[in-house]
Amino acid sequence: MNQRMHRVQELILREIGVIIQTEMHDPRAKLVTVTAVRVSSDMSFAKVYFTAMAPPDEIKAISKALDHAKGFLRSKIAERIEIKHIPELKFYYDDTLANADRLEQIFKQIKGE
Repeated sequence: MNQRMHRVQELILREIGVIIQTEMHDPRAKLVTVTAVRVSSDMSFAKVYFTAMAPPDEIKAISKALDHAKGFLRSKIAERIEIKHIPELKFYYDDTLANADRLEQIFKQIKGE
C-alpha cells in the first residue's frame, strides 16, 4: 500500500466517523463506531468496517441505514477532504469484538471447570 492510499484511508476513517456521529439524524447512527477503511488500489471503492453497540438483531438494520446514507456520506466527505474522486462506500460489520467476547466467555467456562 502506498502512502497516498494510507493517507486517504485515514482521512476517510476520521471524517466518516465524525459525520456519522454529528450529522446523521438516524438515531441508530449514534451507536456506530467506524473501525477501519480499506480503499481499493485504484481508489474507486472503500470498504468501511464498523461496529455498533446494539443487539445482534439490530446490526442488519444499522448496516442498511448506513448503505442508505452512503450518498450523503460521500458528499459530506467531499466537502471535508480534497481528493479528486471520493470512493464508493460499502459498509461491513466488523465482528472482531463480538468474536473476542465469545472467546473470552469460552475461556472463562473452561477455567471454571
